[in-house]
Amino acid sequence: MRFNKIILLVLSVILIAGCGVNSEKKKAIDRITANEAKIFGDSTATIPDQKTGMEMIQAYTDYANAWPKDTISAEFLFKGAEIAMNLDQSGMAIEYYNRILLSYPKFNKRPYCIFLQAFILENQMNQYDQARARYQEFIDKYPDHILVKDARASIENMGKPIEELIKQWDEKNSR
Repeated sequence: MRFNKIILLVLSVILIAGCGVNSEKKKAIDRITANEAKIFGDSTATIPDQKTGMEMIQAYTDYANAWPKDTISAEFLFKGAEIAMNLDQSGMAIEYYNRILLSYPKFNKRPYCIFLQAFILENQMNQYDQARARYQEFIDKYPDHILVKDARASIENMGKPIEELIKQWDEKNSR
Protein backbone atom coordinates (compact mmCIF):
# COMPACT_ATOMS: atom_id res chain seq x y z
CA MET A 1 0.00 0.00 0.00
CA ARG A 2 2.78 2.41 0.92
CA PHE A 3 4.56 1.57 -2.36
CA ASN A 4 1.40 2.51 -4.30
CA LYS A 5 1.28 5.88 -2.52
CA ILE A 6 4.90 6.58 -3.44
CA ILE A 7 4.23 5.71 -7.09
CA LEU A 8 1.11 7.89 -7.07
CA LEU A 9 3.08 10.76 -5.55
CA VAL A 10 5.89 10.44 -8.12
CA LEU A 11 3.39 10.31 -11.00
CA SER A 12 1.59 13.37 -9.62
CA VAL A 13 4.83 15.36 -9.44
CA ILE A 14 5.71 14.36 -13.03
CA LEU A 15 2.24 15.31 -14.23
CA ILE A 16 2.33 18.69 -12.48
CA ALA A 17 5.81 19.44 -13.80
CA GLY A 18 4.74 18.42 -17.30
CA CYS A 19 1.73 20.71 -17.17
CA GLY A 20 3.98 23.61 -16.21
CA VAL A 21 6.15 23.01 -19.28
CA ASN A 22 3.10 22.79 -21.52
CA SER A 23 1.75 25.97 -19.98
CA GLU A 24 5.02 27.81 -20.65
CA LYS A 25 5.16 26.41 -24.17
CA LYS A 26 1.59 27.57 -24.79
CA LYS A 27 2.46 31.06 -23.52
CA ALA A 28 5.45 31.19 -25.86
CA ILE A 29 3.35 30.11 -28.84
CA ASP A 30 0.65 32.63 -27.90
CA ARG A 31 3.30 35.39 -27.82
CA ILE A 32 4.56 34.32 -31.24
CA THR A 33 1.04 34.17 -32.65
CA ALA A 34 0.24 37.66 -31.33
CA ASN A 35 3.44 39.11 -32.79
CA GLU A 36 2.89 37.36 -36.12
CA ALA A 37 -0.62 38.84 -36.25
CA LYS A 38 0.92 42.30 -35.78
CA ILE A 39 3.43 41.75 -38.56
CA PHE A 40 1.56 39.59 -41.05
CA GLY A 41 -1.99 40.65 -40.25
CA ASP A 42 -1.53 44.01 -41.98
CA SER A 43 -1.70 43.23 -45.69
CA THR A 44 -0.23 46.64 -46.57
CA ALA A 45 2.95 46.16 -44.53
CA THR A 46 5.82 44.49 -46.35
CA ILE A 47 8.50 44.86 -43.68
CA PRO A 48 7.78 45.15 -39.95
CA ASP A 49 8.94 48.19 -38.08
CA GLN A 50 12.23 47.69 -36.27
CA LYS A 51 10.73 47.34 -32.78
CA THR A 52 8.04 44.83 -33.76
CA GLY A 53 10.47 42.87 -35.92
CA MET A 54 13.02 42.60 -33.12
CA GLU A 55 10.28 41.51 -30.69
CA MET A 56 9.28 38.81 -33.13
CA ILE A 57 12.86 37.63 -33.57
CA GLN A 58 13.25 37.51 -29.78
CA ALA A 59 10.05 35.48 -29.40
CA TYR A 60 11.27 32.97 -31.99
CA THR A 61 14.68 32.79 -30.32
CA ASP A 62 13.23 32.34 -26.84
CA TYR A 63 11.10 29.44 -28.08
CA ALA A 64 14.00 27.75 -29.88
CA ASN A 65 16.23 28.16 -26.82
CA ALA A 66 13.61 26.74 -24.47
CA TRP A 67 12.55 23.83 -26.73
CA PRO A 68 15.44 23.17 -29.12
CA LYS A 69 14.29 19.64 -29.93
CA ASP A 70 10.79 20.72 -30.91
CA THR A 71 10.42 20.40 -34.67
CA ILE A 72 8.90 23.89 -34.94
CA SER A 73 12.04 25.49 -33.47
CA ALA A 74 13.91 25.29 -36.79
CA GLU A 75 10.99 26.94 -38.58
CA PHE A 76 10.87 29.69 -35.97
CA LEU A 77 14.60 30.34 -36.38
CA PHE A 78 14.13 30.44 -40.16
CA LYS A 79 11.36 33.01 -39.80
CA GLY A 80 13.55 35.01 -37.43
CA ALA A 81 16.36 34.99 -39.99
CA GLU A 82 14.01 36.23 -42.70
CA ILE A 83 12.83 39.09 -40.53
CA ALA A 84 16.42 39.94 -39.57
CA MET A 85 17.38 39.99 -43.25
CA ASN A 86 14.47 42.33 -44.05
CA LEU A 87 15.48 44.63 -41.18
CA ASP A 88 19.07 44.79 -42.52
CA GLN A 89 20.32 42.80 -39.55
CA SER A 90 22.56 40.82 -41.90
CA GLY A 91 24.92 39.33 -39.33
CA MET A 92 22.02 38.17 -37.20
CA ALA A 93 20.31 36.54 -40.17
CA ILE A 94 23.47 34.68 -41.14
CA GLU A 95 23.91 33.49 -37.54
CA TYR A 96 20.35 32.16 -37.45
CA TYR A 97 20.82 30.31 -40.75
CA ASN A 98 24.08 28.85 -39.37
CA ARG A 99 22.32 27.74 -36.20
CA ILE A 100 19.70 25.92 -38.28
CA LEU A 101 22.39 24.26 -40.42
CA LEU A 102 24.31 23.11 -37.34
CA SER A 103 21.38 22.06 -35.16
CA TYR A 104 18.67 20.78 -37.50
CA PRO A 105 20.13 18.33 -40.05
CA LYS A 106 16.71 17.14 -41.21
CA PHE A 107 15.12 20.58 -41.67
CA ASN A 108 13.63 20.78 -45.15
CA LYS A 109 14.71 24.40 -45.76
CA ARG A 110 18.44 23.79 -45.34
CA PRO A 111 19.15 24.58 -49.02
CA TYR A 112 17.43 27.95 -48.61
CA CYS A 113 19.57 28.68 -45.54
CA ILE A 114 22.76 28.36 -47.59
CA PHE A 115 21.34 30.25 -50.58
CA LEU A 116 20.05 33.10 -48.42
CA GLN A 117 23.37 33.37 -46.60
CA ALA A 118 25.06 33.82 -49.98
CA PHE A 119 22.41 36.36 -51.00
CA ILE A 120 22.97 38.39 -47.83
CA LEU A 121 26.75 38.25 -48.18
CA GLU A 122 26.46 39.45 -51.77
CA ASN A 123 23.69 42.03 -51.63
CA GLN A 124 23.71 43.39 -48.09
CA MET A 125 27.29 42.97 -46.99
CA ASN A 126 29.18 43.19 -50.33
CA GLN A 127 31.40 40.30 -49.26
CA TYR A 128 31.71 38.83 -52.73
CA ASP A 129 34.36 36.18 -52.07
CA GLN A 130 32.36 34.69 -49.20
CA ALA A 131 29.13 34.98 -51.17
CA ARG A 132 30.68 33.23 -54.18
CA ALA A 133 31.92 30.40 -51.94
CA ARG A 134 28.50 30.02 -50.32
CA TYR A 135 26.70 29.99 -53.69
CA GLN A 136 29.15 27.35 -54.91
CA GLU A 137 28.55 25.27 -51.79
CA PHE A 138 24.82 25.51 -52.48
CA ILE A 139 25.30 24.41 -56.11
CA ASP A 140 27.55 21.51 -55.09
CA LYS A 141 25.24 20.25 -52.32
CA TYR A 142 21.93 20.76 -54.13
CA PRO A 143 22.65 20.53 -57.89
CA ASP A 144 19.00 19.83 -58.74
CA HIS A 145 17.51 22.60 -56.60
CA ILE A 146 15.24 25.14 -58.27
CA LEU A 147 17.54 28.02 -57.22
CA VAL A 148 20.73 26.63 -58.81
CA LYS A 149 20.24 28.76 -61.93
CA ASP A 150 19.87 31.83 -59.72
CA ALA A 151 23.01 30.93 -57.79
CA ARG A 152 24.99 30.53 -61.02
CA ALA A 153 23.66 33.85 -62.34
CA SER A 154 24.59 35.55 -59.07
CA ILE A 155 28.14 34.22 -59.30
CA GLU A 156 28.40 35.32 -62.93
CA ASN A 157 27.04 38.82 -62.31
CA MET A 158 28.40 39.48 -58.85
CA GLY A 159 29.81 42.96 -58.33
CA LYS A 160 28.87 44.23 -61.78
CA PRO A 161 27.26 47.65 -61.93
CA ILE A 162 23.53 47.68 -62.69
CA GLU A 163 24.16 49.58 -65.94
CA GLU A 164 26.38 46.79 -67.23
CA LEU A 165 23.79 44.16 -66.30
CA ILE A 166 21.06 46.09 -68.13
CA LYS A 167 23.28 46.44 -71.20
CA GLN A 168 24.03 42.69 -71.18
CA TRP A 169 20.37 41.87 -70.80
CA ASP A 170 19.39 44.21 -73.66
CA GLU A 171 22.08 42.72 -75.93
CA LYS A 172 20.99 39.19 -75.09
CA ASN A 173 17.30 39.91 -75.73
CA SER A 174 17.81 41.94 -78.92
CA ARG A 175 19.29 39.00 -80.82
